[in-house]
Amino acid sequence: MSNMLRGLARRAGAQLLRNPRVRGGGGEYPGGSFWSEGTQTGRNGFLFGELPPAPGQTRKALWWEPWWYIGYGGTALGIFFIYNAKPLEAFDITYWANPRAAKELDVEMRMLDKLNERPDLKERLVAVCKDLNLIEEEAYDLVLMRNEYKVRLGLYTGRVPEELKAIYDELEATE
Repeated sequence: MSNMLRGLARRAGAQLLRNPRVRGGGGEYPGGSFWSEGTQTGRNGFLFGELPPAPGQTRKALWWEPWWYIGYGGTALGIFFIYNAKPLEAFDITYWANPRAAKELDVEMRMLDKLNERPDLKERLVAVCKDLNLIEEEAYDLVLMRNEYKVRLGLYTGRVPEELKAIYDELEATE
C-alpha cells in the first residue's frame, strides 16, 4: 500500500514539473501577479511615502482630512459629554438593586418565619417537594425560588402542583 502511495506522489510531482503553467494573476498587475514584489523602487523613509513640503511652504491637506478630524473630535466630545451628563445611577447597578434586594429579602424572611411558625404549611411543602422529586431540605429553596423563571413557568403550565401555588399564597398573605 505504501509503495502505491509513493508511486502516486512521484507521478504527481513529475506531472507538476512537466506542466509549468503560470497560476494566479497572469500578468494583470504591474510587475507580475498580485502577490509579486511590487513596482516601488525603494523606500523614501517618510510616513506613507509622502515627501515633506519645500521650506517655507505648508502642507496642503487632502479633501477628506478635515472631515476625519471633525468626526473623531466630535465623537470624542460627544462621548465625554454624554458620560459626564449621565446621573450616577445610570451606571451603578447597586443604586437601584439594593432597595429591591432589601425588599425581597424582607419578604423572604417573613415567609420563612411564617413557614417555621406553621408546621402544617411546612408538612404540605415537604409533600410538594416529594412530588417534585426534591429532598426535604430543599423545601426552603422552593420558598426562596418562588420568583424564579422555572418555578413561575411550572406554575403557569401546570407542571408544578397547584398545592405549591396555594402555599405561596398563604405565605405571602400579610396578617
